[in-house]
Parts: sequence; C-alpha cells; structure tokens
Amino acid sequence: MADLENLQQGTYGIGGEMVDWTYYDTAILAAATLVHRLFTAPLSSAKTLDITNMTQAGQVPQGQRLTVRNIKCMFSSNAAIGTATIQKVYDVFSKTVIELLIPGKDALLQVTLQELMGNASMVAVTPTTAGDNVNINRPRFHGIFPLNQPLVLAALTPFEIRITHVTAVDAAVADCRLKIGLNGILRRKA
Repeated sequence: MADLENLQQGTYGIGGEMVDWTYYDTAILAAATLVHRLFTAPLSSAKTLDITNMTQAGQVPQGQRLTVRNIKCMFSSNAAIGTATIQKVYDVFSKTVIELLIPGKDALLQVTLQELMGNASMVAVTPTTAGDNVNINRPRFHGIFPLNQPLVLAALTPFEIRITHVTAVDAAVADCRLKIGLNGILRRKA
C-alpha cells in the first residue's frame, strides 16, 4: 500500500512536463474563398477560444515541442442541413486538400478532406417512399487521422495548415466551420 507522503507528490516538479494536447484552429467556409491558412493568427478578441487555442501566430510557443501523432478534423454547421445540402458538403470534402507546411520543406502532409475525415463513401440518400430509411452509404466519419510517422513541431518553428478548395464552396455550405487539430504529446517547461 502506498504511503500518504508518496501520494502527495508528482503534480509539481522542477523539470518539464508531458501532456496529451491538441492545438486547433478553425476555418469558416466562404463561397468566395478558395484557400484558408490555419494556425497563422493567434487567440485574440477576433479569434476566441472556441476557434483557436494558439497563443502565437504560426508557431509553437517558446519552451514547448509538440510531437503530432494524429490530425483531428471536425465539421459543424450553425443550422440543420437537408439532404441536398448534405451532398454539397460531401462535394466540399472530396474537392478539398489539406496540407501541413513548414517553410523550406516539402509538404509534411497532403490529403483530401474526405480522407482526413475518414470516409470512403459519401452519397446522400433520399428515401423514395416516406418512412423508407435506407442505411446504405450512410457515412460514419471518425475525424481522427493517425500518422504513421509522428511530426515534430519544435518551439518557434513556423508552420501552417493550408486548406485548398479545388472548386468554390457552394453558398449553401458557406458559414460552416472546419476545425483542424494537431494532436499528440506536448513537452513544455513546468
């Protein structure tokens, strides 16, 4: 049985700490915008904590290093979406490319949003008869893209996620939010 003294130690230390962490940023889709650059603007009065948790523009803060093991992807809308619009959302997913870029290096990640979301089949199904709820082709997104090779983002290294829509986003999908998270182990000074 552990003694009381040992149970009261370990929260604070003189060295650094390692935590499971996700840095995230959000793009608000717009019909006229073909390219979004994430992680380039920090938390501010214009970018609240629900949109980003980056405290510095385009870099991991001094005294930290993030080893990215997963890319997380979340999509949300401010209103309910009908079947016709769902197909337009799926079209955005299949025609959007996500890249992780560090100046002076080739892209460290380049995938379609469809792959990042984790779905091979995206077809909206409209029942031909009322009550005929067909389950075929109903996507089941998991939104976590595990990396085979972790990516290291050292302190003060500039980086960005670039979201490129090959075709313009349909107006019905404008104002939807696409949030990208870089998840892994954050080492930081304690």
